Amino acid sequence: MSEKTDQSAVYRQLSTDMRQGLKDIYQQIATASKDAPQTDMSTDTLFHEASDQLDEVLKGTEAATMKIMEIVERHMDIQAESAAILDEMAARGDAPEQVARLREHNALLGEDLGNVLTSLSFQDITGQRIKRVVTALNQIESKVVELYVSSGLMLEGARNAPEKDPAQLQTEARKAVEDFRQQRQGGELKGPDKNGFSQSAIDDMLSQLGM
Repeated sequence: MSEKTDQSAVYRQLSTDMRQGLKDIYQQIATASKDAPQTDMSTDTLFHEASDQLDEVLKGTEAATMKIMEIVERHMDIQAESAAILDEMAARGDAPEQVARLREHNALLGEDLGNVLTSLSFQDITGQRIKRVVTALNQIESKVVELYVSSGLMLEGARNAPEKDPAQLQTEARKAVEDFRQQRQGGELKGPDKNGFSQSAIDDMLSQLGM
């Protein structure tokens, strides 16, 4: 009877953790975008794909913007040189009507080039927003993986050590997940052999996620 009671308590705790994890996921999405979150992105592959695609968009936008700025700045230099030549012609009294018209056109060209250059500042804002989305996706991915591992460890602990109470299982699972997070940030995807949970148990959960 006691074992069943303990397992029920474990399931209740898991339910609480799951709800909190889902809440955190929603908040991450809501922070990154005003649009409705995509609820069908449930695999590690999709998270990586979305993040990679946004990274490519950011790189492409930055490259195109830099190229346009380079061209505009070159033509602004030419426009400034043309203005100087027209000033010299006007000082000599050469074809005053034509020079006046050319100066007007050249001034308009310079103004337009300046406006184009100013408008390209959109790239900075767009880049910042894309980076926020990429960061949010990475955080969501980490949260989902850690939630999956944590819940799996608690279930594993309840099966293998039914004498442990839910609070102890939760503490051990959270410590194992924290160690796992640190190793993952260091470029490793394998969990540590600590806190009463086996290396193989964590590796098995990661393999279920395709990691």
